[in-house]
Amino acid sequence: MKEVTKTRKAVATMANQLRKLGYSLSNAFRTAWRRIKEGITVKAAGVTFGNRQKLLQFIAGRKPEELTTYLRRDRANTFDKYAVAVVVGIKGIGYAHIGYLPKGICQSVAVVLDGGMKLMAAVKVIGGYGDKENYGVLVDIAV
Repeated sequence: MKEVTKTRKAVATMANQLRKLGYSLSNAFRTAWRRIKEGITVKAAGVTFGNRQKLLQFIAGRKPEELTTYLRRDRANTFDKYAVAVVVGIKGIGYAHIGYLPKGICQSVAVVLDGGMKLMAAVKVIGGYGDKENYGVLVDIAV
């Protein structure tokens, strides 16, 4: 029963935020339910900033069971008040901030996180096939 209440709260919170973004009420709830039930896969933003490409190259060589992904609100971000940072914990080494959720999705995810709900996340490093190709990150998000 507690899981059902948690899911409904996440859907309502996300739908209210989508409504503020201009969705109709019915479309906001449909979209929120779909995101919660199916999960969301998004491409992380900001992965080419600073030394993040070297971090992603290092993370790409790790086994998935060695990685733990966290979504953390970044309230100090001056560019986006809804910023959600993607942080990867590497077993036995530490944590690395590898990017942000894209603007289109972070607004609805931020209000869910602010409501105290936990979201599960996993990352997959993509790209980096040649000398001139950058690495990217796909983030899978689920309740």
